Amino acid sequence: MFRVAPVQGNSRGVSIPAPAGGWDAVSPLAAMPQTNAVTLINMFPQPGYVEIRKGHKRHNLVGAGAIESLMPYHGMSSSDDALFAACSSIVSNVTVFTTASASSTASVALSGLSNPRWQHINFATSGGNFLWMCNGQDTPRYFDGSSWATATITGVTATDIIGVNAFKERIWLVRNDQINAAFLPLDSIQGTAQEFDLTGVFKNGGFLQAIGTWSLDAGIGPDDYIAFITNHGETAIYAGTDPTDSGNFILKGVYEMGSPIGRRCLTKVGADLAVISLDGVLPLSKALITDRAAAELQAITRNIQPVMNTAARSFQNNFGWQLTSYARGTRAILNVPITENVQQEQYIMNTVTGSWCRFQGENANCWAIFQDRLFYGGNNGQVKEADCQGFDDDGAISFDMETAFNYCGTQGQLKQFTQCRVLLSSDGQFQPGIGLNVDFASQSTTGPTAFAQSAGDLWDVATWDSGVWPVTNRIITDWNTVEGIGYCAGIRVQGDVTAASEAQQGNSLLLAVNGFDLLMIDGAFL
Repeated sequence: MFRVAPVQGNSRGVSIPAPAGGWDAVSPLAAMPQTNAVTLINMFPQPGYVEIRKGHKRHNLVGAGAIESLMPYHGMSSSDDALFAACSSIVSNVTVFTTASASSTASVALSGLSNPRWQHINFATSGGNFLWMCNGQDTPRYFDGSSWATATITGVTATDIIGVNAFKERIWLVRNDQINAAFLPLDSIQGTAQEFDLTGVFKNGGFLQAIGTWSLDAGIGPDDYIAFITNHGETAIYAGTDPTDSGNFILKGVYEMGSPIGRRCLTKVGADLAVISLDGVLPLSKALITDRAAAELQAITRNIQPVMNTAARSFQNNFGWQLTSYARGTRAILNVPITENVQQEQYIMNTVTGSWCRFQGENANCWAIFQDRLFYGGNNGQVKEADCQGFDDDGAISFDMETAFNYCGTQGQLKQFTQCRVLLSSDGQFQPGIGLNVDFASQSTTGPTAFAQSAGDLWDVATWDSGVWPVTNRIITDWNTVEGIGYCAGIRVQGDVTAASEAQQGNSLLLAVNGFDLLMIDGAFL
């Protein structure tokens, strides 16, 4: 009889791209695009690669409580600009940076206030530029570039004003538990407010949640509209310039969407208006022409919609929901308050590619863009500047990335995976924790390892032929042994990044994943 000796399989390699397609919470694991990620925490997807998020540092100290409002003032020039933070019963001027070791608090601009949850706008009139704000309990305040004042408002109960928006040179007002809006005189920051009757416009009742402005190309050029949105998600669209003239100020339609979340549910994104709702983050232009059952397909958050839906329903009553457009960082930041005034995280979208990720470790109640820089108000009375340096000033940046599962070209063939390497660009010494998930399992790596930024001597200081040049950009391609037998595999990478010293916190940091290589031995088809 003839006996056939078994033949050992040959080892082969497969290259896997970096998950630049971003966090994917929608696709089935067996059909997820290879450029997407099952998990992407504190790694920001750029075109072609992913990089660790930048760190944050303390900018100023307000008090002991949670900062719940950050309000920039835009003056006639950048030297007139100011940034204010609301904490407990005070509003403080936090324009100027204070050193991390300083214990003194920022100068108090307003005190004796009822709550720190202010809605605000910058409004320019013939009399100057103003920061105008309201919180639903105190009479609205305004800042003129040099001093604060209390607005004189008659015609409505001033302390009921909880929301504000500007449209066609008028300030429009939202009031506590009222369905009717109100507006101030033309080109004015105070005066007699007139009520705008919306009774009968909304069939589901409720109260007015927010007012926003929206631009739409109607075929003959862009038109500006004002949108009134109730707590039930009904939206009335009006066009015109004079709300006192019914022939000029015309109702264009009433539409339905998911209930908006929070008073800060609207954000201008270009000409469009983004709405944070139970159905996800929706552009108003799409939400108004799409049946609510299909709204998820039009949502900005469609790639992470299951996670977004869970968060919206679990945390919708928590204060802190906010969408911020950060052009300098090419990102949209959706703040998600997990535990009010204690823990928050952010869902981050690259506005160039539409790819998503999740940021953790930046516990923010509120966000603001000030002079093209990104700031947030923390739970501990500190104003932090984010996206500004390589390291967090108060702890490690822990990242976690799981790639899509890859059949490596042979879907029905068993494989023994043996080695893996991550193609890293870095300016330091770093060996991340690398693990292999087989056949849709999800396991942690053997343990994240710390990043050590390279030290080096300076030009014109070091001794020639003995000094060591600092590493500015190196490619790390070290192989790592992995174990796994299965049909498909996903790569998991974890690590911690922290500054070795306080002096190093301000250094830049380069840590980017460009792709992966995976070695395996093919087995039988089963």
